[in-house]
Amino acid sequence: MLLDHGMADLFSPLRIQNLTLRNRFAMAPMTRRASPGGVPGADVADYYARRAAGGVGLIITEGVRIPHPTAGYPSSIPTLDGADSLAGWQAVTGAVRAQGAAIAAQLWHQGAERDDSDGVVPVSPSGLNSVGQARGVALDDDGLDAIRQAYAAAARSARAVGFDAVELHGAHGYLLDEFLWDKMNILADAYGADRTRFP
Repeated sequence: MLLDHGMADLFSPLRIQNLTLRNRFAMAPMTRRASPGGVPGADVADYYARRAAGGVGLIITEGVRIPHPTAGYPSSIPTLDGADSLAGWQAVTGAVRAQGAAIAAQLWHQGAERDDSDGVVPVSPSGLNSVGQARGVALDDDGLDAIRQAYAAAARSARAVGFDAVELHGAHGYLLDEFLWDKMNILADAYGADRTRFP
């Protein structure tokens, strides 16, 4: 009986502030690298629409690069920056909503884990990667502010093109996660004393 009751709950709508989901099933983010030049095309809209048609209540996109030059590589990872990219995402959100699901953009900065084969130097809290080795450069206050503003710009763009929510990627040794661990964040300032401050 308890199992039956729990299963019924999974299929019932869920309201979170101003967002109502048709059920409690969410599709987790899965990196695809299927957006040449960072622009999601018709194939990406079709991919997410098919998942929505399957009945999931919420789709969380793959990691989407925030509009900052150090955010991520390769360029086939989608971004939320530029007219073509935003038009592509508007087609995605429209296709998903037409199937009755909600969609959230997962905002992503790869930090020191970024591939630098394009010549862009990775950034991180202390210039260290997820195993504590020197990699790229440490962020100063100006760099942190620029990245903070890029997250805000991405969130505004997400709202403008029809996303219902955003999720901040804060795991797997990427930028926000790098602030949380003592082997990657050896800062002696407020961001080191309170590792959750920047995330």
